Amino acid sequence: MDGLALAVLRRDWEARWARARVEKIHQPGERDLVLTLRVPGGSHRVLLSADRTHPRVHELLRQRPTNPEEPPAFCRVLRKRLEGARLTAIRQQGWDRVLELHFETVNELGDRVCYALVCELTGRHSNLLLCEVTATGSLGRIVDSIVHVPPDLSRVRPVLPGLPYEPPPPLTKTAYDRLQADDVVALRLEALAGKARVRALAGAVAGMGGVTAAEVLHRARSLAADDVLAALQALFHTALHATEPASLGLDPLGWPVAAAPFQLTSLPRWQATASLDEALDAYYAQALQRTQLAGLAQRLQSALARQQDRLLGKRAKLLEQQAESQNHEQDRVCGELLLAYAHTVPHGAQVVELPDLYHEGAPLSIALDPALSAVANAQRYFRLASKKKRALPVLERELAAVASELQYLAEAQVFLRDANPAQLEALAAELAAHGILPTDDKRAQRWRHARREQRPDAYWSVDGLLIRVGRNHTQNDRLTLRWSQPDDVWLHAKDQPGSHVVVAAEGRPVPATTLHEAALLAAYFSNGRSSANVPVDYTLVKHVWKPNGARPGLVLYDHQRTLYVTPDREQVEQILARRAAETVPATPPGP
Repeated sequence: MDGLALAVLRRDWEARWARARVEKIHQPGERDLVLTLRVPGGSHRVLLSADRTHPRVHELLRQRPTNPEEPPAFCRVLRKRLEGARLTAIRQQGWDRVLELHFETVNELGDRVCYALVCELTGRHSNLLLCEVTATGSLGRIVDSIVHVPPDLSRVRPVLPGLPYEPPPPLTKTAYDRLQADDVVALRLEALAGKARVRALAGAVAGMGGVTAAEVLHRARSLAADDVLAALQALFHTALHATEPASLGLDPLGWPVAAAPFQLTSLPRWQATASLDEALDAYYAQALQRTQLAGLAQRLQSALARQQDRLLGKRAKLLEQQAESQNHEQDRVCGELLLAYAHTVPHGAQVVELPDLYHEGAPLSIALDPALSAVANAQRYFRLASKKKRALPVLERELAAVASELQYLAEAQVFLRDANPAQLEALAAELAAHGILPTDDKRAQRWRHARREQRPDAYWSVDGLLIRVGRNHTQNDRLTLRWSQPDDVWLHAKDQPGSHVVVAAEGRPVPATTLHEAALLAAYFSNGRSSANVPVDYTLVKHVWKPNGARPGLVLYDHQRTLYVTPDREQVEQILARRAAETVPATPPGP
């Protein structure tokens, strides 16, 4: 959100919410504030956020944030002074990203008082402040702020209750209507390229951010100073006088990537919106979701890595114990020799050499407990040999369980690599339910509830057959064992963690081209994605079964054959472009 967008928002809000009454105040987040404004046409919830990554102000149209049971201190201060107040003015400090909401109310003594809620949307230094307003309309003493800045953090501009309000340092940029062609020439835009050109223009014009600068350069007929200046002034005029609708910029997949008070013709896709508030609400909802999902993905990766390290340590100890237990026969031999030569073993000896009857009488050194007799030492060796022999099958079972757990984690890391928001949440809930991700019970309950509705990805083959791909352990299980027919073809990357892939045969032989495409998907959604000649096993679904008590996604199979494919990105993208709807149609789409 740049200064131009804030200016357009201020104009819209003044027209819609003049003399609005503050109905409710909530603080759903550490740096977020929601005001409910009442006007004759109804109530509107307005978000004011000093978030370090996404500082913003806009009307909330889609979501309703969850409020804490106990309001934070700043929220209590605002409720005491602003609930019931009237919105009297909305001001912007020049072209800076600083918005002032001025309110008028009556205090406990019945006197009319004025306050201003100042929204400083200045990146990581963003803040929300409640200030007194003097009789002349200027900002006076700070009543409180959502972020306190003591002098030891900022000697230039501390922000604490009781201090006089000082605006952020003014920008040294030039306003669009004062910019001259010579100023544009000085930027040397022709010598720059890409983002550097956009940054240079945005850094010279007050109120202009990267999105606006990119649009100006796109609309300019050339990089000549006169053309850029004309496009710049025309775009500001367009936004400030609403001659174009606000718009939402979209990426090739249709996800919002930008919002602006004009048409974003510089982007491959965009859509007009009814207001800038609507565009901002949609954009920031997606931006916050991506930020949260990135954080969730990082937490999942960390949890999987911790669990993997723990299991690798456990496996190393088990292998060490297995190596020790495999010499149980030698302990039995020591016991037998001690019994056979008990009369020759001196009492109190710590070690003795006896002829090994199993190796032509070669001397064998045997460690002894000096406190025990030869016979007692022999019995100790027999007990040790018996204990080690009994431990071997237990250790083998534990090693197999650890190997299964490590495979489960490796598959989870594969699923994490390509997860969309829904798949990421499903994976997080699954890991929480299995105790790998520490969290509350709600996430595990959501997984148990949602697992019934999870559906695998589906794609049409070039021959018109449906290819389904499991995108987590639960989907793998259900796809293979419940949603497929016995004569469907099942594929999986050989000896590698990855997705189950099933071709719906529909009672007819599967063409080689479809089998090859399914094998490409099985290799691509596995650990072998970046390898060449990835072996992919395939067999009929009726030859796949699940061992009792196995982790989700683990199956065994036989009657398999093997294909070798290289998951070329271009070939895979052609298959992914033929994505089928979640509710699979009866017939594939035409060419």
